[in-house]
Amino acid sequence: MFVLIDRLQKKDELALREVVHTYGGYVKAIVLKVLQPNHTAIEECINDVFLIIWQKSNQFTGNEADFKKWIGVIAKYKAIDTYRSLQNKPETVELFPSISSTRGLPERIVEQKSLKEQLFINILGLNKTDQEIFLLKYYLGYSNGEIAEIFAISKSAVENRLYRGKLKLTDEMRWEVSK
Repeated sequence: MFVLIDRLQKKDELALREVVHTYGGYVKAIVLKVLQPNHTAIEECINDVFLIIWQKSNQFTGNEADFKKWIGVIAKYKAIDTYRSLQNKPETVELFPSISSTRGLPERIVEQKSLKEQLFINILGLNKTDQEIFLLKYYLGYSNGEIAEIFAISKSAVENRLYRGKLKLTDEMRWEVSK
């Protein structure tokens, strides 16, 4: 068996560095082909590929040529998974852009405070579950995954509720401001 593979399977960190050095360009080329032009996703995906190689190295059986093919398959499918997850993310909607862009002026500060209070009141107008999800997410800093576990729903269901709630709140805030 190829010595590098044997060392990798024994969890030798130097072997992982050698794998990254030897196959890094190969993995990057595969990932680039799928994820171009999202550079942040490309770097994360490449790191994930090498993490998978590290974690699943004991599952590999074969020679050096098979090892390169195995790495290529991991890179290809991880890049496809990353691409799909990026496609499924809902667009972000800023609830009230003018709040974040105002600073300093006393009347702006008072206006900001008033808008934030109105936003909180509008959140309380959502159904009970959506209220709790919004408060967990935006006031207590819980992640979508943690919220999904709390409510025993999927992460995508949480993301959908947040997205629809933001749209509803945006409409309500526009109506409140135009009064």
